[in-house]
Amino acid sequence: MAKFVMTMLVCRDVTKSRDFYRDVMGLPVGTDAAPHWVDFNLGGDIQLGLHPTTDDMQVLPGSQSIGFSVDAVDDFVASVKARGVTIVSEPSDQRFGRLAVLADPDGYEVQVYTPKGA
Repeated sequence: MAKFVMTMLVCRDVTKSRDFYRDVMGLPVGTDAAPHWVDFNLGGDIQLGLHPTTDDMQVLPGSQSIGFSVDAVDDFVASVKARGVTIVSEPSDQRFGRLAVLADPDGYEVQVYTPKGA
């Protein structure tokens, strides 16, 4: 059986994307070899990798959406709005909790939610 260990985003500017995921999302950097590669430790052996565009790999917003839980989605969205982050979908109630969608620097959707009862 295969074990999931990484998801990778292709980025126009790895440094700008690193800053978003490190400074806005608060992810811990594992390897920082910007502008060539950056990865983040998401817990256990799981990583988020950032790779620059190449002739074979291009930025494709809409091709992937990633999600993170936060303590209070409304407060989180208010704080990132103040930093100029694009909000794709304002916080709304869903059956599993409260959800909002942000856009990273390349336009990839980043879901943030607070689980019900949290």
